[in-house]
Amino acid sequence: MFEELKKRSMKKRLFPAIVMLVIGAALLVFLFPNVVEILKGRVAFETLRPYEIKENMLVDVSLDMNFGCYMEEYEKNTQTHYTRTTDLYYIIWTGDQDATDYCYMGIKVPVSDEDKMEEMAEASFNNMRSNPVIYSGEIQEMPAEHYQYFKEYFLDSGFTEEEFRGITLPYFINVKAMQTDTIVVTCVFAVCALVFIVLGIVMIVNAARGGRLNVFRKELEDAGFGEAEANLEYQGARIMHKGDDFRIGKRLTFFIIGSKPHVLVNDEIVWAYQKTTTHRTNGIKTGTTYSVVLNAINKKKYETQHTFEKKQFDISAAGKDGALEILEYIHQIMPWVLLGYDNDLSRLYNKDCQSFLDIQYTKVEHNQLT
Repeated sequence: MFEELKKRSMKKRLFPAIVMLVIGAALLVFLFPNVVEILKGRVAFETLRPYEIKENMLVDVSLDMNFGCYMEEYEKNTQTHYTRTTDLYYIIWTGDQDATDYCYMGIKVPVSDEDKMEEMAEASFNNMRSNPVIYSGEIQEMPAEHYQYFKEYFLDSGFTEEEFRGITLPYFINVKAMQTDTIVVTCVFAVCALVFIVLGIVMIVNAARGGRLNVFRKELEDAGFGEAEANLEYQGARIMHKGDDFRIGKRLTFFIIGSKPHVLVNDEIVWAYQKTTTHRTNGIKTGTTYSVVLNAINKKKYETQHTFEKKQFDISAAGKDGALEILEYIHQIMPWVLLGYDNDLSRLYNKDCQSFLDIQYTKVEHNQLT
């Protein structure tokens, strides 16, 4: 019995555990380059040689020269059709003023910096340096369309294709990226990814070691059943629903909720009813879930999912009949159990359980089959 329940619990536990592992791993892979650069800290851009410049690097830039704007970025109001420039892309070069090994690349700045960037570009055209403007940002690779504008700027300036490839890098510094709040968000997501992975591993290990059976063992112990006696009950019980291993025996009822096996003494079941849940997505019916709800004498409720049919308009007759079959069998071997739901019964059960028990539970003999 325990090995079989352990396997069933493990099988149910695997899917959510694997989902968590996949999500965690995907997040880590996606965030890994940014996390590495965050851990390294910012680098002074002027100290980097062209071959050292890579995507995702965080840099501080002391910019005193640029060579003109090659692209504008704008946003459009779909209602008024008004367009507003938000960012400008300028050409800069790598290295400090004494560098002999340099390349050209881009930098993205907010449109509010247009005046000082244009003044700097005019000074650079006259071979003069401006007062440095300090930026911090992330080095990113130019998208294909972005790169095409960058390339056209050089070709229109008289450079050949070969010269362009030899003196440029396909990167730009995004000064809006990786600000303090973005760094915090990246770190939080990275921590969440690690938590997902750790939880996924813990879930699998816990299920493999039988940890999901702890509650089941405690319930058996509280019921006063030994392993051998419970195993006989389990093997002889009538299987009502294979998916949740829902079995009703002569003295015990077995079922799995989520991935945790449970056992309930039949004599402690006082109320049972069918629960029907309709599922909708965007207002469209996508299915119906049928459940049998078992209420114990200690006011503990157990809901065992019976079936789920993915149909948009009609309810599966087989699923409904299956739920009714369970209730009929409960009535057959546990005649003291009150069947059916209404709001008055629910209020009485929760507020005055003794009066609830007097309706049927205390009036029917509990001579369970042995």
